[in-house]
Amino acid sequence: MYTFDEIVGIVRQRQDVQSPLLAKMLDVKDRYNGDYVIPIPSMDDEPVLPPLTPALISENIDAVAQRAASVMPFIGCPAIDGSKERGVRSREYADIRRRALAATWYQSRYKIKMRRAYRHLAGYATSCLVVSPDFERGVPRIDIRDPLGVYPEPKTYEDYDPPSNCAFVHGKSGDWLRARYPAARSENGGPVETDDRARQELWDIVEWVDAEHMVIGIMGPRYNHYNQSYPYHSTTIELSRSINRAGVPCVITPGRVTLDKIASSVSNVVGIVDLMSKMMALDIMATEKAIFPDRYIIGRSGQVPMIVGGEWKDGREGQVNILLDAEQIGELRSSPDPSTNIAIDRLERNARISTGTVPQIGGETYGALRTGRGIDSLMGAALDPRIQEMQEIMEAYLPYLNESIFATYDGYFGNKKFSMFTGYAGDSSQVEFTPSEHFETYDNVVSHSIPGADIQATTIQLGQLLGMKGISLRTFRTKHPFIDDPEMEGRRVDEEQLEEAVLASIQQQALSGQLPVVYVAKIEKHRKKGLDIFGAIEKADEEIRKEQAAMAPTPEEGQMMAPEQALGLAGGPEAAVQQGAPPSNEFSPAAAEQLVAALRTG
Repeated sequence: MYTFDEIVGIVRQRQDVQSPLLAKMLDVKDRYNGDYVIPIPSMDDEPVLPPLTPALISENIDAVAQRAASVMPFIGCPAIDGSKERGVRSREYADIRRRALAATWYQSRYKIKMRRAYRHLAGYATSCLVVSPDFERGVPRIDIRDPLGVYPEPKTYEDYDPPSNCAFVHGKSGDWLRARYPAARSENGGPVETDDRARQELWDIVEWVDAEHMVIGIMGPRYNHYNQSYPYHSTTIELSRSINRAGVPCVITPGRVTLDKIASSVSNVVGIVDLMSKMMALDIMATEKAIFPDRYIIGRSGQVPMIVGGEWKDGREGQVNILLDAEQIGELRSSPDPSTNIAIDRLERNARISTGTVPQIGGETYGALRTGRGIDSLMGAALDPRIQEMQEIMEAYLPYLNESIFATYDGYFGNKKFSMFTGYAGDSSQVEFTPSEHFETYDNVVSHSIPGADIQATTIQLGQLLGMKGISLRTFRTKHPFIDDPEMEGRRVDEEQLEEAVLASIQQQALSGQLPVVYVAKIEKHRKKGLDIFGAIEKADEEIRKEQAAMAPTPEEGQMMAPEQALGLAGGPEAAVQQGAPPSNEFSPAAAEQLVAALRTG
């Protein structure tokens, strides 16, 4: 168990080691957001220009992250006993675990958070996902942490296991601390004073998590720099400490595959982007000088020229300048150097090559490449390998996160009975589970259908494999990202096929006169009340049986009812006529066709 002073010492050491990496991350963040100024030669009265280069860094990060997150992975949970007869209960529990994970991801807004996680992975070369108990909602919650404030246990780059401990540092105001932690108040011995300045001041808050404890405390005043070692804070105080009932640090820190350290491909082009912005700013300044050149006045011999009014008037406003003792007016005209644009284009090309960003991502086309197939091929060649690698990185780390979800359920809500919506489209039922009973194992797998392919390419490739009999229909449903629950989707397809068969049978019997129109009308009546076709038939048959039973003579003792006198729809039209139902000669094929058409659209 670490004391708080020991935790602070560890965090400070990790901050010092990671300062160069954090400085690069901050450079990428500033260029992504456009929050940077390019130094240009100092000139008086020149307006401050924003960054003028194409958003190459943000374009690259967004394009890769959007395509990588467009396909949601499949989550699978194996059964402990896979035997056909003995493993029924085990397979049922495995499906419950799978759906429980899906429900937890759904409640945590998985799709939005994964898009942010992929942006961190593309821009910073690392990301961070955390599982923590949400006591207000009574479920585990998945959060994305900013890598700029994450300090995990140092590991070799061949070690892909989750860190055994991790620290999170972020800034909080004095008001926030005073409201949530009485120990932070100055009147209780804490560092946060009661004056307005101190209450608005930001403080460095550290959150520490390991397999045993979760600790929160104040490291000192907030320092907003990443390019140098953090100074040792004079004020440290522990605010809270609790037992980690999950038993594991529920943190994963996926990182980009590199030679020996965390390195982002976009951080390598920061210098190129800055130089492009500088040259474009200078080119625009030269263009402005060419449009509005400097003017000079030559006076008559021995005379000093003067401007009537004392100020040169702008000709764009239609005003006329009157000069005294002026002999000649000249202009100092210049034009931008055409080689500047060539240099800017060369820099942009180098930046795109370094990041693998093709112009077609932004909708730009040039040359002979104007067909859809050609553009798709080029974009696929540029992005698919990078997307594949990012998705496979997540496939390696997300099972650990799912294990953390199971552990959090067991540790904090083990005996609680849950009933949760899975988030699957069209899922009409909720998954019900008790963690201590149903979570027999934490084993799980996370996989993408075709790593590297976006949603359109995945659909095409799976469809081609299905058409060539290369995969089964079950595998197609399992692999397709649009289908959240393959088993449920298969049942829906079977139900639709049965419904179509029943509707076709009703149509055939009605058109041939075997089924009176009144019976079809009863079925349609119940369908309009919200019953499916099977429930409507059962309800209509029940009503017909009651009507026929009320009108039919009671058979004598020892006698059997003839088949043609059977009650309900099974008795056929003969029974209907004999038992008082509308005779078949009142049947109208035209009316039946209308009713069947209504049945199909009802």
